[in-house]
Amino acid sequence: RLTQSWINERDKHPNRLHVLQLEGTNYNSFPEFVKQVEAIVGDQGIDTLINNAGIAIKKLLDGVTAEDMLKNFEVNSVAPLMLTKALLPLLKVSASKRKTAVINISSGQGSIARANHTPPNPWRSMYPYRTSKTALNMITKCLAVDLKPHGIHVICMSPGHLKTDLGGPTADLEVSTGVSGVLNVIKTQITDDVLGKYIRYEGSILPY
Repeated sequence: RLTQSWINERDKHPNRLHVLQLEGTNYNSFPEFVKQVEAIVGDQGIDTLINNAGIAIKKLLDGVTAEDMLKNFEVNSVAPLMLTKALLPLLKVSASKRKTAVINISSGQGSIARANHTPPNPWRSMYPYRTSKTALNMITKCLAVDLKPHGIHVICMSPGHLKTDLGGPTADLEVSTGVSGVLNVIKTQITDDVLGKYIRYEGSILPY
């Protein structure tokens, strides 16, 4: 959503920051959105796409519904794939000139290897959220394979448990810690060696 803070930042940096609105599951609006982006980036294309939008439906086994699963899956898994696909022509333009990457913001809760409940995990078996992030991880791996020939690096990242609307006020980390960590990984660690990898904000590799 377009918040006042975004508007303020845009007004401070009118030549460097462009704020566009997009409803991530309104796929029919994507072609017009791509045109707006293309008008801004021109023949330079997009060198970094961060798919960050997401929701967390925190339902356990006794309360989860099919609608919960489908909604969380669409927002967290399907929408990032469809947006990446829509913006692929602009990513390819950039990749012909310079290093280009797609970063899908996942979560440590999407790791199958770490899905046991010992020690106690407050997210436990929150089926909609956790499985949607696991699906995003597989989408990341598939994109990494498909886009490697085009010189586009694709990874997924866990920014850590942050004090956001989603993470809550008791989360472990300040937002600034997660953001700076993600940006540092993008700047320093994205090479052919990490294509399709699942990386934490401080640079360690997570197991799928």
